[in-house]
Amino acid sequence: MAPQKPAAKQIKQLANEISFFRALSKDLLMQTITYLSFRNYPCSQSMLFENYYGGSIYFIAEGWIKVCAIDESSKNNIYTLYGPDEMVGAIAAVEEDWNPKEAVTLSPAKIWSIPTQDFLNLLQEDPQAGIQVAIFASKRLRKLNQYFRLREADSVTKVAHILLELMEQKENKINTKKHRVLIPNLPHRETAILSGVTRETVTRTLSKLEKKGLILRQGATIEILNLDFLQQLVNGNPTSV
Repeated sequence: MAPQKPAAKQIKQLANEISFFRALSKDLLMQTITYLSFRNYPCSQSMLFENYYGGSIYFIAEGWIKVCAIDESSKNNIYTLYGPDEMVGAIAAVEEDWNPKEAVTLSPAKIWSIPTQDFLNLLQEDPQAGIQVAIFASKRLRKLNQYFRLREADSVTKVAHILLELMEQKENKINTKKHRVLIPNLPHRETAILSGVTRETVTRTLSKLEKKGLILRQGATIEILNLDFLQQLVNGNPTSV
């Protein structure tokens, strides 16, 4: 049985939740997308398995995932994080290649997916789709440059950078006096791999930030209490924690 094409209601919901589709014509989306999938993933569940190509592009509505490879000692080597409103597999599809890594949720996640060929057809039909991919790629490159800049930074700055990255997809202007800024409280081992420090250092650093009143840990989440201070820390301004 052939897969059923998505209804207009599904396309509208997709466009409301993912900016890539919001910029495109709804009529074009209806014509081009042959299959649309939506799924809720629990924490620590694989979306993609290593060396498996499912022929889909994934769009994150909510939550965070890590792209990693598992070495011979069964340790996860994290390559990058993806968060809300980002897409997984887009660059590989454009390059007609597939990066054989595993994608695992770091928090509960809501994920949309469409067939890779539908994605490529959108790029061919609408220049705006190509512009959206270029914007996505430029943001990923900016993140990579930030990682390189912080390689020689102290451990507190490195951990603060990860905290800021986890909230990057939120509104550009955040008034912490009016809004609670919540991010996932990742396992310390995951934060250690992402920041390039030891797990023990992450534990000490988070305790230090909390004692200074910069963050508040609440089970599965961390509340950012002093966003300006964390940003100054990552930007290299003199501080003491």
